[in-house]
Parts: sequence; structure tokens; C-alpha cells
Amino acid sequence: MADDASYNTFLARANQDPRSGHAAEGESTSQARSKFDPSSSTSTNEAIPASLRDIDATYTSDTDSEFDPVFFSYASDELPSVEQFKQVLGTKGENARRIEELSVKDFDPRGEYSVVVGKVEQAGKMGAEGKSGVKIFRVDLDHSGTRVEYYVLAVGERSLVGVVAKAVES
Repeated sequence: MADDASYNTFLARANQDPRSGHAAEGESTSQARSKFDPSSSTSTNEAIPASLRDIDATYTSDTDSEFDPVFFSYASDELPSVEQFKQVLGTKGENARRIEELSVKDFDPRGEYSVVVGKVEQAGKMGAEGKSGVKIFRVDLDHSGTRVEYYVLAVGERSLVGVVAKAVES
């Protein structure tokens, strides 16, 4: 049986705020990115367009997760490649999770999320050629590929803005 000190350590870890910036094993990227989390910074929350804060849609999977707004500092005027998005998420090196880019058609073959994609596109600023766009990334959260996050992103003012939905796919 464990002593009192071990039990207290266990309780302290169990009650630790997940937004503290220390990613635990199996923690999602949205939980681990506290410096980008809209609820952790007033200025970041203000940077997220209002249209992304009031999206009333869920991503259909085993968990039916809501689309939550996200904001990342980003210096380019071009949407990121997979490698650039890995850097934005901080998933570098050998332990990088598998990230793949999806077309809108692959992400939304039945048009269920066209409102979500449209709102993200509107939230992005117009590019140098007068057109905006979105990119969709699928991020594996575990090695089995059943726990994933879908990011729908557009380029904002020195940022990436968009939404993320968590999914469990069996």
C-alpha cells in the first residue's frame, strides 16, 4: 500500500490544470497548446473573429465533438504545408504525430460542414491575389489513429484562425 506522500502526489497530479502547458501522455494538441488557447488569453480571445465563436455545429464521430475556435501566431500570408503546420503545433522530430492535409471534399463529402468551412474562410483575410481559402488538417492523437483532431484553418492577420473538432473514429 502507498504512503500518504505518494497518495498526495497522485492527487496533486490528478487535479492539475490541463491548461498549465504541461502535456500529459495522450493529451490532445488542443489541450497542450495553452499559449494558443482562446480561453487562456484575453488578447487571443479578442483576436478570434466573432463568427468563429458562435458556430453551432458538431463533428459527427463516436464522440460528436463541437467545433471550437483556435488561434495560432503565424507570420506567413500563405496557408501552411503539413510540415509548417507540424511546427505550428510543435510536433517536431521523431515523435511527431501523423498529420495529413485533406481536401474539403474528403473532409466533408456530404456537405454537412459547408457552413463551418464558409465561416472559417470568411474569418481569414483576403490573400495577395484577392482570394481567401481554407486548409483542413487531420492530426492523429495516438498511434492507432482512432483519436484525431480536425483543424479547419484560414490565414488571419499574422495568424492562423479557424476551428478544431475532436473525433474518435472506430
